[in-house]
Amino acid sequence: MQGLPQTQSTPRTSLSYINVPIHFVSGQFMGRCIRTELVEIQKADLGRKYARVDRRPLDPPPVVQLKLFYVYNEGTDQEYEQEIQNYDDVQNLGLLCNVDLFPARLDSISEPDSISHLPHQLSPAVAPVNPSPSVCHPQPSTSPRISTDQLPPLSGPSKRPASLAQLPQLSTTSHFDASLDTEVLKCTRALSGATFVQPAYIDYQAKRALVFPFADLAVKIEGDFYLRYRVFDLFSRTAGLVDVPVLAECGGGPFHIYSTKEFPGLQPSTELSKQLSRFGVRLNTRETERKRKRKCRERSVSPSRTSRDKGGRNARKRATELAMT
Repeated sequence: MQGLPQTQSTPRTSLSYINVPIHFVSGQFMGRCIRTELVEIQKADLGRKYARVDRRPLDPPPVVQLKLFYVYNEGTDQEYEQEIQNYDDVQNLGLLCNVDLFPARLDSISEPDSISHLPHQLSPAVAPVNPSPSVCHPQPSTSPRISTDQLPPLSGPSKRPASLAQLPQLSTTSHFDASLDTEVLKCTRALSGATFVQPAYIDYQAKRALVFPFADLAVKIEGDFYLRYRVFDLFSRTAGLVDVPVLAECGGGPFHIYSTKEFPGLQPSTELSKQLSRFGVRLNTRETERKRKRKCRERSVSPSRTSRDKGGRNARKRATELAMT
């Protein structure tokens, strides 16, 4: 009996294309060489620890901008790139941005043991790529790729610090330090809310832009943290790859998670948050500062009411004395 032909499965690891030009063989960029860039245009300043009830998202909501560049004559002395001029021509269906949580300092987590007891948070298993400062684009390196069965189903789609005097002073390693950006330190399980979001079209800096707003993120532990963003396109592929390549990544600015008792309150919404709301992004906006509500409030009683109550008691007392005589 003749044996059946054996099929070789495509390996689940391949070259990493994070932050480097990619030649696409399928999808909306088929036949083009594209370099993708992520830029955090609004960072979170603070948040309140989320335990079981009354989840408060990070404020202001973190937002990253997606930039796409056509690369011409890639790999030659005449290589140059040009940013896409009209982002309305970019199909947002299939574009997703994922966020991971990292400690801003190794000693900044007030409850390190509590992370191991948190439920597992969906996150692509992709090894980080540390960019080299000596070159414009880091060279590809071998690392695991994102598999499509790890991704969630698709769903419809002026920075002002809050109370700077009350925010903690962070160390110089708090802003996306590559030495801290390891999977061992990742504490994404402490995140609650939407860690995968689709882009939104807005007007930003006098032109159209594609942005990823994370308006529903809360953290379950106290401490100082930062976010790492990664973007990918579900419907675009490169030659020889079955898995989805991560197109770009960036790190966000630091923020502090307070306990319920220490939470200082919220500042008025930023102009970017209001702009996102005008373009249909669901998030809470505030025109005025919102202070923390105190449970023990002193009851204030007006003097006029006190005098009326006292006068009424004296009148009833005199009426009782007259009735008894």
